[in-house]
Amino acid sequence: MTGSVALHTPTRDTPATQPVTSQAFRDVFAQLPAGVTVVTTSGPGAVEPSGMTASAVCSLSLDPLLVLLCLNNHSNTLARLKATGSFAINILRNDQAHWAEQFADSRISQAARFARTPHHHTDGVPVLTEALAWLTCKVAQTHPGGDHTIVTGHVRTLGSGHGAGAEPLVWHSRTFRTLA
Repeated sequence: MTGSVALHTPTRDTPATQPVTSQAFRDVFAQLPAGVTVVTTSGPGAVEPSGMTASAVCSLSLDPLLVLLCLNNHSNTLARLKATGSFAINILRNDQAHWAEQFADSRISQAARFARTPHHHTDGVPVLTEALAWLTCKVAQTHPGGDHTIVTGHVRTLGSGHGAGAEPLVWHSRTFRTLA
């Protein structure tokens, strides 16, 4: 957004507003807890797999079964996902913050990320073996979304059970948290 919005003078019943900036936007959304996932895909022609940490992931439809995720336009994982047309969403457990960090760290190569993380292939894409739950999907559509691409996917296979009874990893206020 360009420009700024005038500050609102708070009354006893209304909180203060702030200028609309990208930082203020980030600060507001930092207050919304989100589950933490690792999105994975294979490279074209069986090239090494690719994966990244993502929290902008949600269910979209029950009929048909669809998911929605948002990935940075400059992501190598997005480029490979578009090339192969398939991906997995791996939902992390509360004790897997180290996986979220390594799949978010651009200094760690894709090969090293997967070498450090137990995984297997299901439906042609890498699935993190010890994830809380996972889904494999075929890309349904992609849509521009500013500096991100919105991806919808048809669910093909899914599973759960590793760490039965475990809690999910949550991202809130710029830190990993667990459910109370």
